[in-house]
Amino acid sequence: MKSRTFDGGDRSMSPGSRVSRIDRMLLVKPLPKHLKYAYLGAAETLPVIIAADLTPTEEDKLLRVLRKYQDALGWTITDIKGISPALCMHRILMEDDVKPTVDAQRRLNPIMKEVVRTEVMKLLDAGMIYPISDSKWVSPTQAVPKRTGITVVKNDNNELVPTRLTTGWRMCVDYRKLNTGTRKDHFPLPFIDQMLERLAGRAFYCFLDGYSGYNQIPITPEDQEKTTFTCPFGTYAYRRMPFGLCNAPATFQRCMMSIFSGLVENIVEVFMDDFSVFGDSYDQCLQNLSLVLQRCQATNLVLNWEKCHFMVEQGIVLGHSISSKGIEVDKAKIDVIAKLPPPTSVKGVRLCCRAVLGQRRDKLPHVIYYASRTLNDAQLNYATTEKELLVVVFALEKFRSYLVGAKIIVYTDHAALKYLLSKKDAKPRLIRWVLSLQEFDLEIQDKKGSENVVADHLSRLIIPAATEADSLPLSESFPDEQLFAVKIDTPWFADIVNYLAKGAVHPDFSYQQKKKFLSDVKHYF
Repeated sequence: MKSRTFDGGDRSMSPGSRVSRIDRMLLVKPLPKHLKYAYLGAAETLPVIIAADLTPTEEDKLLRVLRKYQDALGWTITDIKGISPALCMHRILMEDDVKPTVDAQRRLNPIMKEVVRTEVMKLLDAGMIYPISDSKWVSPTQAVPKRTGITVVKNDNNELVPTRLTTGWRMCVDYRKLNTGTRKDHFPLPFIDQMLERLAGRAFYCFLDGYSGYNQIPITPEDQEKTTFTCPFGTYAYRRMPFGLCNAPATFQRCMMSIFSGLVENIVEVFMDDFSVFGDSYDQCLQNLSLVLQRCQATNLVLNWEKCHFMVEQGIVLGHSISSKGIEVDKAKIDVIAKLPPPTSVKGVRLCCRAVLGQRRDKLPHVIYYASRTLNDAQLNYATTEKELLVVVFALEKFRSYLVGAKIIVYTDHAALKYLLSKKDAKPRLIRWVLSLQEFDLEIQDKKGSENVVADHLSRLIIPAATEADSLPLSESFPDEQLFAVKIDTPWFADIVNYLAKGAVHPDFSYQQKKKFLSDVKHYF
């Protein structure tokens, strides 16, 4: 890992800019071969990521533009100035007859307490929160695990293999009660397919990303107290929009559309905090980039230098590879599925998460998207409720670009899942999952067995010697006598399922057969 010192105070030579020089260490991570680092600042100590195959002339033109609008880029959280309140502010409007709630702080062990203390100090130094003691709304803080990397070792074949997941902790505020009483904002998001079509086929792109985007939008003064959180070090309220508020995505999209008004669909595409600048030639894309950075600098919108890639010929947008060739599925995602080893047992077939994104049309459900994934070794040991919630989290993360800002209904026959979302004390892993769902307008509904008779019936079939069946290898060949025993095309329970679903009895049944069938089918109600 390569490191390089940069001057956190050397931002601009314009009047009013910071003159204090704060030396910090910045880890410069290895980049793919089509990208490279360039440096800005008086001493060229502020890194940016650009295309590796640019000519010296093209690179010089690009760096001149980036130096001109250097204040639009951020390297630390202190670089965030906050978008002007005259342009955009977040409001928290409550439903009628909603009563404020004050929650007590939750117990934190010494490690979690230190994580919270560090985060609170960072937010105080950045001016994003302030102490408050008389708020009618108080939400608790919780430290939840986060994934920070994988420890790898060499095996006998000198190959690097992952051994365990290295986890850290981060502070979250549990705004579930506040979100429940908040009036939902239904600001529309752009159509993804249309956005990708406008991006495809261009010669050059600049992929930009906001620096802690939510934290750049101020909250109306009268609503700031509603964001109050309690921790072992006091109670504090946010001046700017935090993560976890249910209407935060809608407010952010509205703000971005206001900032880039007149530019969207012409030179830039905006989806939440992902901005894609495009052009049919290098000079055109550079000119478009200048217009976008000018808007950012004028409105104090700060971009994350580490997530911005300038003047590249291809990139990933919402899970799709965009280039001059058109739209392609991200090959990295395809390779993950293609390289999965085939299951070798019945149990192996079951060890996966599956989700279906659907939408009702003409009062009937229609499938939009299928998704699935296998469970890792740790997830195999989860309790049933944890696995059920894992499927929901996986589905919402997978389909996030489709679901943010929309009303979502999750149908499940696992009733405990509905109550888990309102549970105060749970494992940190479950709390992290639940808090990650707060930006969605989510509703959990029980689905009766009579409404899902096929799955419900199959789930109740008794499999003898289950432990033996789990380890039984899958066979692709069958003895002749087993094949000869198959005499009908439909399964034995088809008539029962049809009757439970539609109340229909097979038309070819005789009177005696019908009478016996109606007597037997009572056992399946």
